[in-house]
Amino acid sequence: MNQKEFTDFYYQNIDKVFRFFYLRTDDLEAAQDLTSLAFLKFWEKASLGVESIGKNKKNNIKNHLAFLYRINHNLLVDFYRQRKQKTFSLDELFEKNGYEMPEFAVPSLVEEKVATDLALEKVQQALKRINELYSHVLIWYYIDDLSISEISQILNKTEGAIRVLLHRALQSLKKAIEQI
Repeated sequence: MNQKEFTDFYYQNIDKVFRFFYLRTDDLEAAQDLTSLAFLKFWEKASLGVESIGKNKKNNIKNHLAFLYRINHNLLVDFYRQRKQKTFSLDELFEKNGYEMPEFAVPSLVEEKVATDLALEKVQQALKRINELYSHVLIWYYIDDLSISEISQILNKTEGAIRVLLHRALQSLKKAIEQI
């Protein structure tokens, strides 16, 4: 992969990669750092080729997006190993999102915005509670708009297996949301 191809690939996928990390870490700075690190690792491997295990010849990366998401997954695993679980209070949520109750605010608009953000926070918490593979598949399919075929290449599974994973992931997410 040359520099021009990498630049095009970077601009096509930067938002997806950032969103992937942000939804999994719920930390803007960590998501930015992990995104940068993912593309750096991708560039190192894609520009030099990947050494085959036990062989001296280089392999070309067949699917760049699948390879990038494999890097993302590995970085996320490392991130969680280094970080303990973090909990949020309602006060922290208000502070984090910059909410202040103005004196003359229209209650319905403020309540609606808070309800939307709390629902998003509930989904993010539920994504953290379910199986990691399930949350990855849900984010890739519903948020990053990856196809079943692309996800199957990322995970090196059949398309049928991905459909089953997606179905089970949705069931698991529904149960996790109900428990919150």
